[in-house]
Amino acid sequence: MTDTLFDILVRILEQSEAPFVIHEHMAMRTMADAEELLPFDVARLAKTIAFRTKDCRIVLAVLRGTARVDYPRLSALVEVNRRDLAALSPDEVREFLGVEPGSVSPLLPQGDVAVFIDEDVLTILPTIFCGIGRPDRTLELVATELVRITGGSVGEFSR
Repeated sequence: MTDTLFDILVRILEQSEAPFVIHEHMAMRTMADAEELLPFDVARLAKTIAFRTKDCRIVLAVLRGTARVDYPRLSALVEVNRRDLAALSPDEVREFLGVEPGSVSPLLPQGDVAVFIDEDVLTILPTIFCGIGRPDRTLELVATELVRITGGSVGEFSR
């Protein structure tokens, strides 16, 4: 039997030895869904938005769920021109990442994915809630552990 992406992500977490909890809930896709369906404070939610550069690199941007991406700042961190960075469409999320929109995880195991974590995410205490590859599951862990596990770059790119 082949492991699902969810199984792979759980194994990455277990091997990291970071404390974590996976919460089960109704399937959701948007912040409005999260506010309605999730049993925890959505102010502690960190969303992951997937982008593609002109040269076809995948970039994951992790920021507070209520924040918006400041494209010029994120482009500068990625070291591309703003015109060369575009959010993935829902179909591209499915094709390139193998997950449904709304369930993108910053832990995706593809080696060629660059992860950028907004500085503001590190101020969410005591833990953050983020995607784990399934629309009916949410991962809870300490933000600094997310940085450690993903090897992500921390910078300021939200507004």
